[in-house]
Amino acid sequence: MVSIISREKNGKKYFYLKHNTEKRQKEKYLGLVIPQNIDRLKKEFLAEFYNTEWNDKIRNIVTNYKIESKKIPQSIKLKNFESFGISFTYNTQRMEGSSLTESDTRDLLIHGVTPAKKSQTDSIETKKHYDLFMKLMTSKKESITKKIVLHWHKEIFGETKIGEAGDIRSYRVGITTNDKIEFAPVNEISKRLTEFFLWLKKYSGTNYVVLAALAHYKLVSIHPFGDGNGRISRLIMNYILSYHDCPLMVIKNSERRAYFKSLEKSQLNDDSIHFLKWFMRYYIKSNKQYL
Repeated sequence: MVSIISREKNGKKYFYLKHNTEKRQKEKYLGLVIPQNIDRLKKEFLAEFYNTEWNDKIRNIVTNYKIESKKIPQSIKLKNFESFGISFTYNTQRMEGSSLTESDTRDLLIHGVTPAKKSQTDSIETKKHYDLFMKLMTSKKESITKKIVLHWHKEIFGETKIGEAGDIRSYRVGITTNDKIEFAPVNEISKRLTEFFLWLKKYSGTNYVVLAALAHYKLVSIHPFGDGNGRISRLIMNYILSYHDCPLMVIKNSERRAYFKSLEKSQLNDDSIHFLKWFMRYYIKSNKQYL
């Protein structure tokens, strides 16, 4: 938590922002009075604090990943994508309640064996998600647009969510575990999506892992679809990582509690830093071999 502290000197009181963890502390001078935009300044200060923690590690991970990637033959890269795609599809589906186990998912995607006594909807969406992921990873990359994302949604859910796949929702949605979180009202979805894709196009930062995390957070917080928002957001996350030659990431189903809690905390406080903290630490831990 960022705090405001004051120090007196020569009879005057000077204000500072302060934040610390177990390992380090940082302060930022505010002035003789607390600015009116103090909430925004706190958010910016906290983002600066943690960016310092992440940037060098992310830079090393991406650099070493690119060096290693150049040594790998194309045929092996394809096999790596297939293996990753299976794991990614299993975890992203399972996180949303799919009945398919990891073994079911492998049998379906590798051998074409549809699991018995399991939801047909889950099997169809699993296969569609994997096929789309592989197509995105092996085709020429395009800038992400609203039209493309709507198409992705239709690709995955066209056979299971008839009348909704590829379309913006026309009703209110929320989170059953937390009724304090509200997503974009129906009459604001189009406007929020326009802002989102404009932000994505104009992003000027150099840490593309942060971009992937923020894109995930922003889209899932708009919640433009009736269902499938998490899966589409995680797909966008990995598409951005691939687009900028960064290691891809699987958010494992076993980590779903911490993942969802970080999302909820950011949404409740209208501050992406809580999700970013979890995401960046998870990403660095997942790619420690490149450090």
